[in-house]
Amino acid sequence: MGALAVGALAIGTVTLSDAPGIGVAPALAQQTAVANADPEFNTLFQQSLKRPSDVELAFRLARRAIEVGDYEAAIGVYERILFYNPNLVRVKLELARLYYRLGAYESARAYFEPIAEAPVLTSAERDNIAAYLVEISRRLDPNQITVYAQVGVRYQSNANYGPSSRLVLGQDLTALLPPGATKQADGNAFALATVRHVYDFGNQRGDVWESNANLYYSQQFQLENLNLGYAEFNTGPRFALLPDQLPGSSIRAYVIAGGIALGGDSYLGTYGAGVSLYAPFSMYFAVEPFAEVRQREYQNSRDYPTASLQSGDMWTLGANLSGRITDASGWRARLAYNNASGDLPWYSYDNFAFDLAAPVEFQGLWGVRRWVAIPSVGYSRYSYDAPNPFINSFITQVDNQYRVGLALDVPVHEQWGLLTQVQYSWSQSTLPNYGFDNFSVTVGPNVRF
Repeated sequence: MGALAVGALAIGTVTLSDAPGIGVAPALAQQTAVANADPEFNTLFQQSLKRPSDVELAFRLARRAIEVGDYEAAIGVYERILFYNPNLVRVKLELARLYYRLGAYESARAYFEPIAEAPVLTSAERDNIAAYLVEISRRLDPNQITVYAQVGVRYQSNANYGPSSRLVLGQDLTALLPPGATKQADGNAFALATVRHVYDFGNQRGDVWESNANLYYSQQFQLENLNLGYAEFNTGPRFALLPDQLPGSSIRAYVIAGGIALGGDSYLGTYGAGVSLYAPFSMYFAVEPFAEVRQREYQNSRDYPTASLQSGDMWTLGANLSGRITDASGWRARLAYNNASGDLPWYSYDNFAFDLAAPVEFQGLWGVRRWVAIPSVGYSRYSYDAPNPFINSFITQVDNQYRVGLALDVPVHEQWGLLTQVQYSWSQSTLPNYGFDNFSVTVGPNVRF
């Protein structure tokens, strides 16, 4: 059946750094470069220098620093406010949240703990502080485990990625597919989980051992030969690279193992290794190039009797990129080039893929928690090495696949919410057998801790 098209899930998540609350606050009693580039901040900063005891002006300056994403500058402003009035509980709360957001957990705890039971705060705010303190204790533990999981249902207008037209090619001739062999709509119930474990070596450099597991299973309502199970695990050390010149930068080497079950039978087993380099140049741009090599072993089954002909190695070069646009919006992208070899040349291909998502936080319809909308676009190109003589001896398969989507993550509780996603994807191919379109809707609760 050629390369199996398994639609990747674009899971939109809210980072745990934002989880227990929405307010944020700041550090450093100096104007930083990010805020300095903003004219409004610069004007407020100059005014505040002339009137350092003007609390209202200081609050305006801090709020503007947060809006432009310069939390260090905002922290400096709030610290100055406390210098003039050390009893402002809500300023301490904002400081604690900002230190937490910057990853300075000990400093955050030093501000949270004295105000944890302050009567001036609402019961919701005190509960929020308690949640922060629990999370801080977890993050300061040398063994850190984070989990994201979702269950739900999905509808697809073309669950089998069948061709859009009944006219296809077979052994150089045009053939008319029976109605049951073209695209078919179906739904499924699914469950997925990503689990990350980090062991901190405690050498104050940031060196850790990092392990990740990705699990997925879906049960089709009608097309049982498309029941899909997927598992992949990678583990390896991550070492700080330039802790003084480029804080947060690291290099990681890891091994990979995984497998896919399709239609209730083993379909693919894979193992390999990779290396990645993470470089956070600023809050607006971070890049993680990576290289991987995998050995892929496909297994034949009743539903997929020629799957083993796709076995071979795969080389991958790519990069994950991310950054912040504003305090409430960001972006993340992934690009990758794959070279896959099969037992036969028409199962060998080059693939280029690019995906871009732009999460945007906004005030939802209830409560204080922020909703997240995640628009996304993607493109993939598959270029096979030779024509498949069982389809057409003269035309080499080249597929251009496109996808657009929108996800909405609605937090209902501190740790769980509801994720809804719609996506439309389509493929243009040199062979009509592989041209398709598919509309999908996914909905289900998610949890993160």
